[in-house]
Amino acid sequence: MWETVKRSCIVGFQKYRATLFVVVFLFCTFFVRIYHIAGQWSVEMGNPKDSLVVLDSTDFLKRYVPGFRVEGYAREGEKIGWITDIHADRFKRRTVESGTIYPRQYEEYVPKVFDALRSQGIDTVVTTGDNVNSGDSNYSRALEKIAEEKHMRVIWTIGNHDRESTMADFGVTGKMYYYTDYGNTRIISIDDVDFNRESWDYVGGIDSEQLSWLQEALQTDKRVIIAMHIPIFPSSLESVVVDRYAAFENLVRESGAVKLVLSGHFHIPWQKEFDGIPYYGEAALSRDEYKGAYGVIDLGKDTVQYLFAK
Repeated sequence: MWETVKRSCIVGFQKYRATLFVVVFLFCTFFVRIYHIAGQWSVEMGNPKDSLVVLDSTDFLKRYVPGFRVEGYAREGEKIGWITDIHADRFKRRTVESGTIYPRQYEEYVPKVFDALRSQGIDTVVTTGDNVNSGDSNYSRALEKIAEEKHMRVIWTIGNHDRESTMADFGVTGKMYYYTDYGNTRIISIDDVDFNRESWDYVGGIDSEQLSWLQEALQTDKRVIIAMHIPIFPSSLESVVVDRYAAFENLVRESGAVKLVLSGHFHIPWQKEFDGIPYYGEAALSRDEYKGAYGVIDLGKDTVQYLFAK
């Protein structure tokens, strides 16, 4: 009896092996996700709507086929997204002077923001620091995994809660400042995290070495967006530059290339123009009254739209 069953199975496999191969291939293509982040491999079941086939085929067509347009999809380089102060962690809530945030809710709101950006055809997002809350690499890897799952290119900026080890999980090593050319735009990610032991606070600042690098980075024909964590203004948001940022502000103004400066740290949305340069702040991703906060930057108009992912 068992020989008959065995023989039938072999015959059935030989007869339908091509079909089985196709089924297995499609299943793996649409559902299986393999990640390699910070030297660690992991395999998980995914969502078919986030598959390489569904997303990347659309991206290929809209980028390389002249005139191809999908409803809700922007052309390459038209817009990018912006999120800040994710503070990814295991803690349910964290209350500070600027308000209450919910670190654990990164699991809910980061995917929602990425989905919202994808629905608008945006596949690139810049952060302005505090990506993780307590410097734990488990959460930087988790954020990178979400970005890979949603096929979102993220330009990570360091904040005072980030560490070099967690930034390394995002692919940022060595100097914590760098730039990324995106179409006709240069996005410069600044490291302005500076701890003042007298006031026991992160007051921000940029040293002379980074200023020299920035001066060279600003020598471009591209429009420039600067992403940094701590704003150049005091927490009261008065129209006065903190002394530590005087040289930076002067360099930005005189370059003539900078169109927008984006910041986090204050956990609230704000905007102001100073010496002809627009400065913007965004709410922490999971802060009370601002949950799901993100921005859409129009690279052609140099404007920021504040939105919420629900």
